Amino acid sequence: MTVSPESMNMNTPRHASTSRAFTIVELMVTVSIIALLIGLLLPGLGMVRATARATKSQSNLRQWGVGTIAWAGMNEERLPWEGLKDGSQMQSNLMVPSYWANAVPPMVGQEAYRDISERAFQEQRNVPAWDNEDSIFIDPSANPENQDPWGFGQPGSGGIRRQFYFNYVPNSQLNNTLLKDANLSDYSPEAAMRLANIGFADRTILMLEMRANRAELPVSDPHYGRDLSRHRTDWKRYAARHFKGGHMLYADGHVGWVLNEEATTNSQGNRDPSFVGGDWNTNKLIWDPIGPATDE
Repeated sequence: MTVSPESMNMNTPRHASTSRAFTIVELMVTVSIIALLIGLLLPGLGMVRATARATKSQSNLRQWGVGTIAWAGMNEERLPWEGLKDGSQMQSNLMVPSYWANAVPPMVGQEAYRDISERAFQEQRNVPAWDNEDSIFIDPSANPENQDPWGFGQPGSGGIRRQFYFNYVPNSQLNNTLLKDANLSDYSPEAAMRLANIGFADRTILMLEMRANRAELPVSDPHYGRDLSRHRTDWKRYAARHFKGGHMLYADGHVGWVLNEEATTNSQGNRDPSFVGGDWNTNKLIWDPIGPATDE
Protein backbone atom coordinates (compact mmCIF):
# COMPACT_ATOMS: atom_id res chain seq x y z
CA MET A 1 0.00 0.00 0.00
CA THR A 2 1.34 3.33 -0.94
CA VAL A 3 1.04 6.23 1.47
CA SER A 4 0.72 9.54 -0.18
CA PRO A 5 2.57 12.58 1.07
CA GLU A 6 -0.78 14.28 1.64
CA SER A 7 -1.98 11.53 4.00
CA MET A 8 1.32 11.64 5.88
CA ASN A 9 0.88 15.34 6.44
CA MET A 10 -2.68 14.85 7.64
CA ASN A 11 -1.69 12.14 10.19
CA THR A 12 1.43 13.80 11.57
CA PRO A 13 0.83 16.01 14.70
CA ARG A 14 1.70 19.59 14.18
CA HIS A 15 3.46 21.55 16.93
CA ALA A 16 3.37 25.04 15.65
CA SER A 17 5.69 27.11 17.86
CA THR A 18 4.38 30.47 18.95
CA SER A 19 7.39 31.31 21.17
CA ARG A 20 10.07 33.77 20.20
CA ALA A 21 13.36 34.88 21.71
CA PHE A 22 13.74 37.99 23.86
CA THR A 23 15.01 40.98 22.01
CA ILE A 24 18.03 42.80 23.44
CA VAL A 25 15.80 45.69 24.52
CA GLU A 26 13.38 43.39 26.33
CA LEU A 27 16.25 41.59 28.05
CA MET A 28 17.77 44.86 29.21
CA VAL A 29 14.41 46.03 30.55
CA THR A 30 13.95 42.74 32.45
CA VAL A 31 17.44 42.92 33.96
CA SER A 32 16.84 46.55 34.94
CA ILE A 33 13.58 45.65 36.69
CA ILE A 34 15.27 42.81 38.58
CA ALA A 35 18.15 45.10 39.62
CA LEU A 36 15.64 47.71 40.77
CA LEU A 37 13.75 45.15 42.86
CA ILE A 38 16.97 43.90 44.43
CA GLY A 39 17.96 47.50 45.20
CA LEU A 40 14.64 48.05 46.92
CA LEU A 41 14.83 44.75 48.80
CA LEU A 42 18.39 44.88 50.18
CA PRO A 43 17.93 47.94 52.44
CA GLY A 44 14.81 46.33 53.84
CA LEU A 45 16.68 43.12 54.59
CA GLY A 46 19.49 45.13 56.17
CA MET A 47 16.99 46.91 58.38
CA VAL A 48 15.43 43.58 59.40
CA ARG A 49 18.85 42.19 60.36
CA ALA A 50 19.78 45.37 62.27
CA THR A 51 16.49 45.27 64.15
CA ALA A 52 16.98 41.59 65.00
CA ARG A 53 20.47 42.28 66.38
CA ALA A 54 19.15 45.22 68.38
CA THR A 55 16.40 43.03 69.82
CA LYS A 56 18.98 40.41 70.83
CA SER A 57 21.07 43.10 72.49
CA GLN A 58 18.07 44.36 74.43
CA SER A 59 17.34 40.80 75.52
CA ASN A 60 20.90 40.43 76.82
CA LEU A 61 20.60 43.60 78.88
CA ARG A 62 17.27 42.43 80.29
CA GLN A 63 19.08 39.29 81.43
CA TRP A 64 21.62 41.48 83.16
CA GLY A 65 18.76 43.33 84.81
CA VAL A 66 17.14 40.13 86.09
CA GLY A 67 20.47 38.86 87.40
CA THR A 68 21.54 42.15 88.99
CA ILE A 69 18.28 42.69 90.82
CA ALA A 70 18.23 39.04 91.96
CA TRP A 71 21.79 39.30 93.28
CA ALA A 72 21.04 42.58 95.05
CA GLY A 73 17.99 41.00 96.68
CA MET A 74 20.27 38.36 98.20
CA ASN A 75 22.86 40.93 99.37
CA GLU A 76 20.97 43.56 101.36
CA GLU A 77 20.00 45.47 98.20
CA ARG A 78 23.66 46.19 97.49
CA LEU A 79 24.63 46.26 93.81
CA PRO A 80 27.54 44.13 92.55
CA TRP A 81 31.01 45.65 92.72
CA GLU A 82 32.09 47.60 89.62
CA GLY A 83 35.75 46.68 89.98
CA LEU A 84 39.01 48.61 89.83
CA LYS A 85 39.16 50.98 86.89
CA ASP A 86 42.24 49.94 84.93
CA GLY A 87 41.99 46.89 82.68
CA SER A 88 45.44 45.79 83.89
CA GLN A 89 43.82 45.27 87.32
CA MET A 90 41.39 42.70 85.96
CA GLN A 91 43.14 39.83 87.72
CA SER A 92 42.38 41.49 91.07
CA ASN A 93 38.77 42.13 90.02
CA LEU A 94 38.15 38.53 89.00
CA MET A 95 39.32 37.27 92.40
CA VAL A 96 36.40 39.07 94.10
CA PRO A 97 33.09 37.09 94.14
CA SER A 98 31.02 40.29 94.26
CA TYR A 99 32.63 41.67 91.09
CA TRP A 100 29.76 42.18 88.64
CA ALA A 101 31.07 39.82 85.94
CA ASN A 102 31.34 37.05 88.56
CA ALA A 103 28.25 37.80 90.62
CA VAL A 104 25.49 38.34 88.08
CA PRO A 105 25.85 35.65 85.34
CA PRO A 106 25.12 32.67 87.67
CA MET A 107 21.81 34.36 88.55
CA VAL A 108 20.69 33.75 84.95
CA GLY A 109 22.32 30.39 84.34
CA GLN A 110 25.67 31.55 82.94
CA GLU A 111 29.23 31.16 84.16
CA ALA A 112 31.11 33.59 86.35
CA TYR A 113 33.65 35.39 84.18
CA ARG A 114 36.60 34.31 86.30
CA ASP A 115 35.84 30.70 85.25
CA ILE A 116 35.48 31.66 81.58
CA SER A 117 38.73 33.60 81.59
CA GLU A 118 40.72 31.05 83.57
CA ARG A 119 39.59 28.07 81.47
CA ALA A 120 40.53 29.90 78.25
CA PHE A 121 43.95 30.73 79.74
CA GLN A 122 44.59 27.14 80.82
CA GLU A 123 43.66 25.95 77.31
CA GLN A 124 45.66 28.83 75.78
CA ARG A 125 42.84 30.10 73.59
CA ASN A 126 40.89 33.33 73.31
CA VAL A 127 37.90 33.97 75.55
CA PRO A 128 34.49 34.01 73.80
CA ALA A 129 34.16 37.34 72.05
CA TRP A 130 32.30 38.88 69.12
CA ASP A 131 31.82 35.48 67.45
CA ASN A 132 29.84 34.04 70.38
CA GLU A 133 26.26 35.29 70.25
CA ASP A 134 25.11 32.92 73.02
CA SER A 135 26.98 34.85 75.72
CA ILE A 136 25.23 37.65 77.60
CA PHE A 137 28.56 39.51 77.55
CA ILE A 138 28.40 39.85 73.75
CA ASP A 139 26.37 42.19 71.52
CA PRO A 140 25.91 40.56 68.08
CA SER A 141 26.18 43.99 66.44
CA ALA A 142 29.59 44.73 67.93
CA ASN A 143 32.39 45.08 65.38
CA PRO A 144 35.58 45.39 67.43
CA GLU A 145 38.42 47.50 66.21
CA ASN A 146 41.00 45.18 67.74
CA GLN A 147 40.44 41.58 66.67
CA ASP A 148 41.94 40.17 69.90
CA PRO A 149 40.25 40.26 73.32
CA TRP A 150 41.93 42.46 75.93
CA GLY A 151 44.79 40.73 77.71
CA PHE A 152 46.21 41.14 81.20
CA GLY A 153 48.93 39.44 83.24
CA GLN A 154 51.75 37.25 82.01
CA PRO A 155 51.40 35.03 78.91
CA GLY A 156 50.97 31.27 79.22
CA SER A 157 52.84 28.48 77.45
CA GLY A 158 51.15 29.31 74.13
CA GLY A 159 51.86 33.03 74.38
CA ILE A 160 48.25 33.98 75.27
CA ARG A 161 47.59 36.08 78.35
CA ARG A 162 44.46 35.97 80.47
CA GLN A 163 41.73 37.91 78.68
CA PHE A 164 38.38 39.66 78.96
CA TYR A 165 35.95 41.11 76.45
CA PHE A 166 32.68 42.87 77.33
CA ASN A 167 30.07 44.76 75.31
CA TYR A 168 27.81 45.42 78.32
CA VAL A 169 29.35 47.12 81.34
CA PRO A 170 28.25 48.83 84.58
CA ASN A 171 27.73 52.55 84.84
CA SER A 172 31.00 53.78 86.38
CA GLN A 173 29.35 56.90 87.85
CA LEU A 174 26.99 55.07 90.21
CA ASN A 175 29.29 55.13 93.26
CA ASN A 176 31.24 58.34 92.67
CA THR A 177 29.56 60.50 95.29
CA LEU A 178 29.30 57.54 97.67
CA LEU A 179 33.07 57.04 97.49
CA LYS A 180 33.80 60.74 97.98
CA ASP A 181 31.56 60.90 101.03
CA ALA A 182 33.37 57.87 102.48
CA ASN A 183 36.80 59.39 101.70
CA LEU A 184 37.68 56.41 99.53
CA SER A 185 40.01 57.08 96.61
CA ASP A 186 39.21 53.92 94.67
CA TYR A 187 36.31 51.56 94.16
CA SER A 188 35.61 49.27 97.08
CA PRO A 189 33.20 46.33 97.37
CA GLU A 190 32.23 47.82 100.73
CA ALA A 191 31.03 51.10 99.18
CA ALA A 192 28.55 49.88 96.60
CA MET A 193 25.25 51.59 95.83
CA ARG A 194 22.07 50.02 97.21
CA LEU A 195 18.93 49.82 95.10
CA ALA A 196 17.00 51.28 98.02
CA ASN A 197 19.10 54.48 97.80
CA ILE A 198 18.16 55.13 94.17
CA GLY A 199 15.31 57.61 94.10
CA PHE A 200 14.48 57.60 90.40
CA ALA A 201 14.96 53.97 89.43
CA ASP A 202 13.29 54.42 86.04
CA ARG A 203 15.95 56.97 85.01
CA THR A 204 19.06 55.75 86.85
CA ILE A 205 21.44 53.74 84.64
CA LEU A 206 22.80 50.45 85.97
CA MET A 207 24.47 49.14 82.80
CA LEU A 208 24.96 50.26 79.23
CA GLU A 209 26.35 49.15 75.88
CA MET A 210 29.93 50.24 75.40
CA ARG A 211 31.39 51.12 72.00
CA ALA A 212 33.34 48.29 70.39
CA ASN A 213 34.87 50.44 67.68
CA ARG A 214 35.83 54.11 67.51
CA ALA A 215 34.20 54.21 64.06
CA GLU A 216 30.77 53.99 65.69
CA LEU A 217 31.23 57.75 66.06
CA PRO A 218 32.37 60.32 63.50
CA VAL A 219 36.01 61.40 63.81
CA SER A 220 34.83 64.88 64.81
CA ASP A 221 33.02 63.57 67.92
CA PRO A 222 34.65 64.69 71.21
CA HIS A 223 34.68 61.08 72.45
CA TYR A 224 35.97 59.45 69.27
CA GLY A 225 39.47 58.63 70.53
CA ARG A 226 38.58 57.05 73.88
CA ASP A 227 40.30 53.83 74.96
CA LEU A 228 37.68 51.10 74.67
CA SER A 229 39.47 48.29 76.55
CA ARG A 230 37.37 48.83 79.67
CA HIS A 231 35.07 46.85 81.91
CA ARG A 232 32.93 49.76 83.11
CA THR A 233 32.13 53.18 81.67
CA ASP A 234 29.77 56.13 81.46
CA TRP A 235 28.58 58.37 78.60
CA LYS A 236 32.14 58.85 77.31
CA ARG A 237 32.27 55.33 75.81
CA TYR A 238 28.58 54.79 75.19
CA ALA A 239 27.65 52.83 72.06
CA ALA A 240 26.36 54.27 68.78
CA ARG A 241 26.03 51.09 66.70
CA HIS A 242 22.25 50.65 67.01
CA PHE A 243 20.71 53.37 64.85
CA LYS A 244 23.25 55.94 66.14
CA GLY A 245 22.59 54.99 69.74
CA GLY A 246 22.59 52.09 72.13
CA HIS A 247 20.71 50.40 74.94
CA MET A 248 20.72 51.07 78.66
CA LEU A 249 19.56 49.04 81.65
CA TYR A 250 17.83 51.07 84.35
CA ALA A 251 17.54 50.41 88.08
CA ASP A 252 13.89 49.39 87.79
CA GLY A 253 14.92 46.59 85.41
CA HIS A 254 13.65 48.00 82.12
CA VAL A 255 15.83 48.47 79.02
CA GLY A 256 15.61 51.43 76.66
CA TRP A 257 17.27 52.79 73.52
CA VAL A 258 18.99 56.18 73.80
CA LEU A 259 20.58 58.22 71.01
CA ASN A 260 24.33 58.63 71.60
CA GLU A 261 24.15 62.39 71.20
CA GLU A 262 21.45 62.63 73.86
CA ALA A 263 23.39 60.46 76.32
CA THR A 264 26.55 62.53 75.86
CA THR A 265 24.91 65.94 76.30
CA ASN A 266 24.97 67.42 79.80
CA SER A 267 22.19 69.25 81.60
CA GLN A 268 23.64 72.56 80.34
CA GLY A 269 23.16 71.36 76.74
CA ASN A 270 26.88 70.88 76.07
CA ARG A 271 28.82 67.82 74.83
CA ASP A 272 32.33 69.18 75.52
CA PRO A 273 34.12 66.91 78.07
CA SER A 274 36.07 69.92 79.38
CA PHE A 275 32.94 71.98 79.99
CA VAL A 276 33.42 73.57 83.43
CA GLY A 277 30.72 72.65 85.93
CA GLY A 278 28.99 70.26 83.54
CA ASP A 279 26.53 67.81 85.08
CA TRP A 280 25.59 64.83 82.92
CA ASN A 281 22.62 63.99 85.12
CA THR A 282 19.64 65.22 83.10
CA ASN A 283 15.87 65.06 83.38
CA LYS A 284 15.96 61.81 81.35
CA LEU A 285 19.20 60.09 82.40
CA ILE A 286 20.75 59.80 85.87
CA TRP A 287 24.33 58.56 86.09
CA ASP A 288 25.02 59.35 89.77
CA PRO A 289 21.83 59.01 91.86
CA ILE A 290 23.10 60.92 94.90
CA GLY A 291 25.30 63.64 93.39
CA PRO A 292 26.29 65.42 90.15
CA ALA A 293 27.68 63.35 87.29
CA THR A 294 30.88 65.12 86.27
CA ASP A 295 33.63 64.40 83.77
CA GLU A 296 36.41 64.11 86.34
